Amino acid sequence: MSLEPFADRVRALRDSWMERREVKALAGTHDFDSQFQLLSTLYSWTARAAVDVSEVYGRDLELRLSPPPSPLGRDAAFSVVVADAFVLSFRLTERQRLGTAGWFVSVSIASTGTGGNAVMAGPERRYGQWTHGRIEDLLLTMLGAYERSLSGESANGFELRARARG
Repeated sequence: MSLEPFADRVRALRDSWMERREVKALAGTHDFDSQFQLLSTLYSWTARAAVDVSEVYGRDLELRLSPPPSPLGRDAAFSVVVADAFVLSFRLTERQRLGTAGWFVSVSIASTGTGGNAVMAGPERRYGQWTHGRIEDLLLTMLGAYERSLSGESANGFELRARARG
């Protein structure tokens, strides 16, 4: 049984559907401008989530968010770094898909302890969409790896991959 007030649950439901509709058109269109707008939306969600992380951890954890992505030079990207050890990177990449070139948001997560080997992260399903929850899950993956590293447990790429794709 949920202890959460019903009005909060209704608000969460409405907000999640508004969010899905907001990114659905962007995620399905693979021109640079649409994908850049999607990347910018992901940046704003990541920035809000980073504030939450900073409020919980305070000075006990160094978390750096790069400046917002810029469309100049077609090298649009941003990253989040946790404790100089874990990096979550978002980048627009141009690639061939179904015989035509298009732009896509590529996301990877890496641990500097594994020599910088990155694993791909993000929606797995062919038509999966980005949500606040997916962004938060990626940040939680990095925070979990950070906490394991403090305990002397391994934070290798396999653990990152298993969590990032979950």
